[in-house]
Amino acid sequence: MAKELFAHTLKKVVPFEQNGDFYYRKARKYIESNNYINALSYYRKALEKEPDNIDYSMDLAEVFTEMGYFNESNQILFSVIQKCSTRPECYFGIGCNFLGLQEYEKAQECLEKYLDLDYDGPYADEAADLLDILQNQEFYFDKIDEVDPVKAKVFMAASKGKSYLDRGDYKRAIRELEKVVRKEPSLVFARNNLALAYYCMGNVEKAIKISAGVVADYPFNVHANCNLALFYYEQGDLDSSQACINKVLGSPTEDPEELHKIAVTLCELKQHEKANQLLKKLLRYKPYDIKVLHYMAISCYNLKLYKTAYKYWDKIGKISPGNTISTYYKHLVQSVLNGKTVPAELPYNFQVPYDEIVRRIKKINDLLKLPSGDLQEKWRNGESLSDLLRWGLDLNDAVIKRAILNVVASFSDKKSENFLREFILRTDEDEELIREALAMLKKMGAEGPYIAMLNGSISKVNVSLEKKYRFDDRVLENIPQVAVSHIMHNYGFVDEQNIRHIWNCVVHYWHENGMPRIKKPEGWAAALELYYCERNGIDVNRKELARSYGISIATLLNNLRQIEESAILFFE
Repeated sequence: MAKELFAHTLKKVVPFEQNGDFYYRKARKYIESNNYINALSYYRKALEKEPDNIDYSMDLAEVFTEMGYFNESNQILFSVIQKCSTRPECYFGIGCNFLGLQEYEKAQECLEKYLDLDYDGPYADEAADLLDILQNQEFYFDKIDEVDPVKAKVFMAASKGKSYLDRGDYKRAIRELEKVVRKEPSLVFARNNLALAYYCMGNVEKAIKISAGVVADYPFNVHANCNLALFYYEQGDLDSSQACINKVLGSPTEDPEELHKIAVTLCELKQHEKANQLLKKLLRYKPYDIKVLHYMAISCYNLKLYKTAYKYWDKIGKISPGNTISTYYKHLVQSVLNGKTVPAELPYNFQVPYDEIVRRIKKINDLLKLPSGDLQEKWRNGESLSDLLRWGLDLNDAVIKRAILNVVASFSDKKSENFLREFILRTDEDEELIREALAMLKKMGAEGPYIAMLNGSISKVNVSLEKKYRFDDRVLENIPQVAVSHIMHNYGFVDEQNIRHIWNCVVHYWHENGMPRIKKPEGWAAALELYYCERNGIDVNRKELARSYGISIATLLNNLRQIEESAILFFE
């Protein structure tokens, strides 16, 4: 009787799908209690239901900003601007994100743009205050440049060397950082990065020599002492290694970057208990950093705290759905808890074990060999294929990355378009691959302009597959020649074809989107020269360059900004 009644009751239950507003309201409740991870999850669900809802997108961007994911927030805000030009507050949000990324010129430009569009808007006072701070900082750095122009020149090269190091391009990192250290040995962070680059290349002796030199000059430099601890450990000199790490542990610091360096070094030295305690402290500063959470999970696992380790990997999965690294380790922990796997000490790098890497690469290769129809079906049905391909893009292998991008582009649907749009915003990616992905988007018919990471910053990019634009204005045609002559006179060499290519891109964009008034052609030639030099690693003093062309530094920087943001990428 009870069974029949239950069955009868079930027939009366009407299943229903919750709409976006339901998930949006739940997200707002979590925001009120500062539970950003759950709020993130519900905002995503709301947008799945209503992908064109601007309010949901704006709130999701705000959550990413609060969590320190500035690029992810900007990606959303730029897409909102493309869909809806009546939301000037996007520029305020983007400006704040650029501040978080320490891209001050772009932050200033976006905040000014916001005030131009909505001078009495809800964020007007805050935007004005931020601009005052930025202008004071700009004045300060101008003074520094005048006092020490050498540092101003080489700082950009040092940052470029660091980006090569982060991408695993150690040879280019060494080449760039060696030049920096020769010119300005007082840039300690460049010397520390150079030591790491040599270590990663397998030249431990050279790495030790560089780091020992830094410690001789700055005995308590955290990064140098941590590097030495790691290098000595690699050589088997455990006493020297411990002495170096004890030195930094004996000098308490509250700086998050130094805490991060010490914690990661303790991980590499397999001092799991000390690493665990320091990572707990670091998580107070970086509670949503998935790499720090992963280190914490690994330390717990190595301390046999398996259930705690699982919680941290589960947290990563909530922040970054589809993260196959955290998914792998969650399955591993479950297997250990169920007695199916004998636990062994895990390394700390944010990657799956080597055997699993090999298995996944083979699986990707096998998938890419499938008939087009079968592969399309796997792409459409679920997220497992796209998650695996995203993981493949994190490998330091341009051949695999290029193959993945091409096969994704071949699907030519909204999902593949979003996949490529995410890729072109990666901060540590080779620019050549980003340019290829931009061309793929254009060929797919994806609506531009695209938001891409180029020249170290996020920019709007228009792509044209046309090969050349015909000049019909003598002034426009002469500008690249002036720049070429000036560069040749100053440096004795110039890639004239590259200069003309850049200018061709700019003029093409202007003819499609509005031509500015060319009041001072020499101002544009100077900006073209600066753009070319900085892209090609040629040292140039901005103030001296402006003076040589007879223009103000403001004109130079304004024109440079327009060239950076209006340059169209041409693909042969």
